[in-house]
Amino acid sequence: MRYALKALCVALTLLSALFVAAPAEAVDFGVRAGVYTDEGDGFVGGELLFPLTERWYFNPNVEWVFVDNGDLFTVNGDFHYDFDTDFNGYVWAGGGPALIVRDNDPPRRRGGNDDAETDVGLNLLGGVGWQVEGLTPYVQGKVLISDDSEAVLAVGLRF
Repeated sequence: MRYALKALCVALTLLSALFVAAPAEAVDFGVRAGVYTDEGDGFVGGELLFPLTERWYFNPNVEWVFVDNGDLFTVNGDFHYDFDTDFNGYVWAGGGPALIVRDNDPPRRRGGNDDAETDVGLNLLGGVGWQVEGLTPYVQGKVLISDDSEAVLAVGLRF
């Protein structure tokens, strides 16, 4: 778990640095929750949304997955494209790199050394969001391609 916490701290520090570097009015913050469907494990996460152009966005995010035995979290550097829509909302598709940290038997439970495994993967994603009084609720699906590929369904809210 110590390794997992260190990796999470580094990821959050990098995300914070990006947040400070961008104009505050250009950055959205969001929360999400959902399920990693392969094992039916729920997750919670946080995200930032940076506009790069009128239609391209950088969406770094972290997700903490509630696995039965151990710890699992991902740090994702997703990019997506917003398509033109005929309604007051958004439709997007994209992808990006993922860092997956998994500890199937954390030391707090066994009293030993930290054996966390780190894997890299690729996210492929798509979603739909609606503009509601300054908020954006959304639904997103993604496939995380890695050594242990997963389909992920999420609902979120951007502020």
